[in-house]
Amino acid sequence: MKISSNTILITGGTSGIGFEFATQLLALGNTAIIAGGDQAKLDRIKKEHPLLHTIQSDVSDPKAIASIYERVSREYPALNILINNAGVMRKINLQDKGSDLEDISREIETNLVGSVRMGSSSCHC
Repeated sequence: MKISSNTILITGGTSGIGFEFATQLLALGNTAIIAGGDQAKLDRIKKEHPLLHTIQSDVSDPKAIASIYERVSREYPALNILINNAGVMRKINLQDKGSDLEDISREIETNLVGSVRMGSSSCHC
């Protein structure tokens, strides 16, 4: 795989592994686009790293996925790599009868369904 001169979209790119991917790939001569749900974090990152491209999006929301697909297709037609990194992880005791089904559903929606939607409908890499 060629590791320079790519256009790369990284979901969950505002912190942790996603952010590290973005900065390292940018340093290798790639166009790095990070997507995340927190606009304040995206604004801070853009200010500190002006060469990183940022897009606010939520991979658990099908409408947001359609929107990011349209935007990326229009603004970054050379996109050739998707790093599906977005995810959430909460400590949920599945044996606790008081477990909130909404929390469990949100985690599945983000970590599994969001990745499938991003990979299958929004990026034709």
